[in-house]
Amino acid sequence: MFRRTILATTVALSLTAALAPLAHAKDAWPVKTITLVQPYAPGGTSDMLARIIAMELEKRITANVIVESKAGANGNIATAYVSRAKPDGGTFLVGSSSPVVISPSLYKSVPYHPEKDLTPITTIAKAPFLLVTSPKSGIHNVPELIAQAKAGKINFGSAGAGSPQHMIAEMFNTEAKIKVPHVPYKGSAPLVVAVMANEVQYAIDNPVPLKPQIDSGKLKALAITSKHASPKFPGVKSLHELGFTNFEVEPWYGMIGSKGLPKDLAERMNKYVQDILAQDHVKQKISELGADAFGMSTGEFAKLISADIKKWGAAVKASGATAD
Repeated sequence: MFRRTILATTVALSLTAALAPLAHAKDAWPVKTITLVQPYAPGGTSDMLARIIAMELEKRITANVIVESKAGANGNIATAYVSRAKPDGGTFLVGSSSPVVISPSLYKSVPYHPEKDLTPITTIAKAPFLLVTSPKSGIHNVPELIAQAKAGKINFGSAGAGSPQHMIAEMFNTEAKIKVPHVPYKGSAPLVVAVMANEVQYAIDNPVPLKPQIDSGKLKALAITSKHASPKFPGVKSLHELGFTNFEVEPWYGMIGSKGLPKDLAERMNKYVQDILAQDHVKQKISELGADAFGMSTGEFAKLISADIKKWGAAVKASGATAD
């Protein structure tokens, strides 16, 4: 009896040892290293999302995954770089919608065609932006902001001419029927400092650089750009709820491949990222950035890009904004 028990235990341990590698087996990927190119300075939302995806992706496939920042020209430099990359599954763009759906209308020309030179993989997250001011401005709500604007007493800032922050603010100005001088800064960090100092009286930006300053009382959130209020920002109403019924803006972040990327690789990568986004701990990490995990099929993403090019193109035209 004792011998049979020992034998059974030995067999069980042998089976466990044999199956253990299978439980942790990674899918083969055609290249040894994948580069996730993010188009802005390190430390921003795109960079953080790329690092979350990179860490989780390495658990699923045989390739090493690195994140590389290629900042400049509102993301156009990185987007052009990825569009020209070898279509072998080794290079992907992870970033905001701006260079894909805004830049083609904002610039006289960009070195890529978003619907011909890029391969949609999936959205990763979407995030409502916040309309903020400084307590020093004396502006307590949106009607007061509009009154100050109509009196010609204020200006607004953005993270750069042609940035999503710029264009969303211009969309708000159009809806509010106000014309306000624009002051562009070189990124969100100096913009936030300028708003806190009341150098500019309002701005619209993503939650990552704003939330700590809102929580500390150095900035006041007047509204959020999603259709409905967010539990992440209690007490802050949406512009839609405040009467701007045509206003609903939640910029997306996504993963995009190079021109000519084979369909099977695009679909496989979509599957991996969708699985990553379904994990509770990943949802939590993305939520901490003020965003929501948001995945799509490759076909759905292609349709979203096409629709958003039209939507943002109309906004650029209405505002008269240009980055050139």
